[in-house]
Amino acid sequence: MQRLFGPGYPWAIPWLERILPSIEQITRLHTERTLFTRFIPAQRPGEGAGAWSRYYERWADVTLEKVSPEAVRPHPVLERFVPPAMVLDKRVYFPWAEGALDRWVSDKHVNTVIISGGEN
Repeated sequence: MQRLFGPGYPWAIPWLERILPSIEQITRLHTERTLFTRFIPAQRPGEGAGAWSRYYERWADVTLEKVSPEAVRPHPVLERFVPPAMVLDKRVYFPWAEGALDRWVSDKHVNTVIISGGEN
């Protein structure tokens, strides 16, 4: 739920604005327990390990070299909840792959996870 997936960006999710009110409501009710994952693209085309290198050759327009720093920030409607809501940066699609989400869930003694958002 970040600007990179909103209107005007190559990875825009057409229905992001439609689901935003529901995610805002969940966040408002559980702000201190909310964690937003934030996808951080490669700095420039060709960077990244393995398939990610080819991926950023294809999607050069979403590298940090090409998009504004605003693009990786949470959507404005949700960013106002940070803090106390938290943001966890990730450099790959799957948020569990890098280990930081596992550590956060463990450190916070989380026993229930609600996943919301979208992919195109």
